[in-house]
Amino acid sequence: MCAVVLAAAGAGTVALKTRHPAQAPGAVLTFRSVLNTFYLPRYTVPGHAPWAPEYRIRLAAAPSGGSQGAARQVEADFDLSVFKGKADIWGENKGYGCARSGFRVTCALPDIKYGEGADFLPFQVKPKPGTALGPAGSIVVTVHSADAPTIRHTTRVRVGSPYLTTRNRKLTGVRPGGEVRLTPAFGNRGDTGVDGGITVMVVADGSTLLPRYGNCRYNKAAAATEAQCDFPGPLPAGTAYETDHPVIAVTGQDTRSGSLHYSVWPTADIDGPSQLPGRAVRGTGEVLRLRPVDGGAFTGSESYRSRGAAGALDFETTRVDDVEAVGFSIRGRVGEEVRTEVPYPRGYRGDTMWVTLPDGVSLVTRPPQDLQSEDSYCREGPAKGGPVACGPGAEPYAVVLLVRIDKRVEGARGSVTAPSDPAADPDQDNNTAPVTVEYVP
Repeated sequence: MCAVVLAAAGAGTVALKTRHPAQAPGAVLTFRSVLNTFYLPRYTVPGHAPWAPEYRIRLAAAPSGGSQGAARQVEADFDLSVFKGKADIWGENKGYGCARSGFRVTCALPDIKYGEGADFLPFQVKPKPGTALGPAGSIVVTVHSADAPTIRHTTRVRVGSPYLTTRNRKLTGVRPGGEVRLTPAFGNRGDTGVDGGITVMVVADGSTLLPRYGNCRYNKAAAATEAQCDFPGPLPAGTAYETDHPVIAVTGQDTRSGSLHYSVWPTADIDGPSQLPGRAVRGTGEVLRLRPVDGGAFTGSESYRSRGAAGALDFETTRVDDVEAVGFSIRGRVGEEVRTEVPYPRGYRGDTMWVTLPDGVSLVTRPPQDLQSEDSYCREGPAKGGPVACGPGAEPYAVVLLVRIDKRVEGARGSVTAPSDPAADPDQDNNTAPVTVEYVP
């Protein structure tokens, strides 16, 4: 059983001596994001070699000594000798000045200004057959600059690959303003365990999160939309877990549908910008823990297997059956023909809306050959002088209403109505919305 603790992943950056010690540094370079562990998947058969993870680098510059923080003549050097006999190096990034010589890649980067940074994939890796599972050595990246201290990072390389997976679910009939409960679940279907921790990030759409758990961080103290919880490892191959309590979200009163998205990452290698800061709000309640489950039905991304996986709880509220008409305004000059769009009602599954025109406004009809064929137009209803029939049309596209503003009538007001079955939609009051006239001088 694993208890949840929170810990921000570090980049492992070490500042070394400058290339020009007599010159005051104009900037400080940092690794904003870089892998701490590179999982080299085992080769299977020709045509089915697994995807190796991207070795993506994000560099940033901070000001130093009162300068504006530009790092000039930046060069990144990658010692890839760990891959000899284990993998081929290919796809050097020419756009970032990357060139390969054997198992060394060097990239001549543009100047890095404070607040901008560099984000690039310097090379790609293709596994060779016959490599044994286990630790293999390290990638060493060294970044030099004409006026910034040299920095270096070491990435451990392991042969073998976790395959992170998650669970997806759908929920209907949620009461507007009610709770939605997500139980994040994840597993490892690979041949190698994750030695470090696992981070779960949750993003709420159409709802807000309750900051309930004392070992999770939230982006806001109230009405949070993001949460981060870090679980200590390991996550051995062939195991799966779910949280012992749900992450709780509250839907909005007007919410029709939404989702609680969650992603799962090795904590040491979660993308830095994706994390919540250490100073983020912590929950005030109990500790969230893990319990083992059967992860046989969980799914993941074959091309992103060791880097992470994403799952979701998609939900619909009972308002999905609540038809709500959308009012609109007819805008134009007296005596002018006006083209207006009648918006489709929210939650509408019917064919025809009915528009009662405001006083002083009349319907304009034209032969079909004079109309744009891709549009749907309102037409005269069965009762002459009665409501105008608008539709059918394809949601979310509006229906076109052609009218003439015959005269100015102060306070003129019409309506648009979307019929629905009262048995399925008991709230009939919002099936009708106002239609107004805005007179242009």
